[in-house]
Amino acid sequence: MTPRPPHPKVLKTAMGAAEFVEQNNYSCTTIETVRGLRSKGCRVYALETTEKSQSLFEAPFFVEDDTSPVAFVLGNELIGVDITVMRECDGIIKLPTFGFKNSLNVATCAGIAVWDALRRLEKAREDQ
Repeated sequence: MTPRPPHPKVLKTAMGAAEFVEQNNYSCTTIETVRGLRSKGCRVYALETTEKSQSLFEAPFFVEDDTSPVAFVLGNELIGVDITVMRECDGIIKLPTFGFKNSLNVATCAGIAVWDALRRLEKAREDQ
């Protein structure tokens, strides 16, 4: 299981930023967390490369003036997001890649997805 604040390794890596990030602990399992977020109006997207995935460029969040909360589920680098978790999500998004390898490491994937979400959110707020 991935550590979370106030775990010493997380706090060391965050270099003081952890105190500025709101933290919510929903449950023990990823599926329960996804369900909890969705019940509160948050749209949840798995970041995974599958036949059903749509490109991040076409993902339907923060479109026009919609600023509803969004969460991403990322899997580990060996097996990805569990299929039962993907079924609970509002959609499955992939990051477009070219060449032989069709995936990025989890940290890079998270950074790109969050950056794009923040870019879209800023634009949606400007359009309101």
